Amino acid sequence: MKVLVITGSYPPDKCGVGDYTYHLAKSLSALNHLELAILTSTYPTDEYHIESVKILHNKHGWRLRNLFKIKKLISEFNPDVAHIQYPTIGYTGILAKYLPVLCKVMGIKVIQTWHEHYAGCGTVGWPNVTSCDCLIYVRPDLPALLPKWVKYWLKSTPQMYVPNAATIPIPALNENDILTIKQKISKDKKMVCFFGFANQNKGLENLFKIVNPETQHLVLICDLDIRNPYQEKILSIIKQEKWVKHVTVTGFLPSQEVGKILAASDAIIFPFPDGTGVWNTSLKAAENSGVFTIATTKQPELLGYQKDRNIYYCAYDDINSMGEVLDHYIGNRIMLNTSYSWEDVSRSHHQFYQKLLKQH
Repeated sequence: MKVLVITGSYPPDKCGVGDYTYHLAKSLSALNHLELAILTSTYPTDEYHIESVKILHNKHGWRLRNLFKIKKLISEFNPDVAHIQYPTIGYTGILAKYLPVLCKVMGIKVIQTWHEHYAGCGTVGWPNVTSCDCLIYVRPDLPALLPKWVKYWLKSTPQMYVPNAATIPIPALNENDILTIKQKISKDKKMVCFFGFANQNKGLENLFKIVNPETQHLVLICDLDIRNPYQEKILSIIKQEKWVKHVTVTGFLPSQEVGKILAASDAIIFPFPDGTGVWNTSLKAAENSGVFTIATTKQPELLGYQKDRNIYYCAYDDINSMGEVLDHYIGNRIMLNTSYSWEDVSRSHHQFYQKLLKQH
């Protein structure tokens, strides 16, 4: 079986879907009887090359005028299945929307993964819907929120929910390891972390209403660039006297370094204004770490403390209560959780690929 995974972004690009694709491909490459290639406009650095996985580098971009150049790249690999990821920041042209149509015309079976809801996928539209042999989604409520015409068109199309796995590996640290990391970053204060992309939909400004700088040290594991208006706003808060010497901005770090800091922290917070969910790979990593985590939600049934996951869910618009929750639970720690991994994700995908080819 020959599978071509198509993505606009791939590491070292800073894109969540690009990271997802790398981990999926790495896990799929370990399976037998599967020949895998990746078509992407980002050529990976050495650390992101996967043995036995071929890179089809689309150096031309995703403009419609490059249709035949991309068709040639796909033809050279001649896949049985094209698995296209949506959305990614790397899809910089309208051709990305027509990739399913192109693959169907070439006689290739098309699987698509939608990482956002239909309205949020950007490059997704009628060409994707009408040229979809199978659909994979990572948000469990996606089918219910599809537009009526999309539901109707896809009613006989095989669909599968595959939860995300963490893209950050969490190491098992002993007490001395934890103490060494904390002494380097937060000294004698409790260490509270946020990690991910510093976008407006992550609510970083809320962290400064939750964390107490007198007893807690805030660690932002992300890039902050003064040229970005939202990130400049966060940098201006950090410069306030109240926060000077009480905030550490690490910048972009390799995933292994991120995992170490998370494992040593006393709390992890995701104050997203629109709520978190099981699709957030950052939340998955926090859960895997066993460190106490605060997350926002729009689902009333999730509100409160989940002891088995060491996660406290607060209402997305109730930032005031998060400070009290943090003070009460900070430092709680449970065992590392590795019950769901990329091996589970790739196994589900492989079964879906086989099912699609057997049906046709």
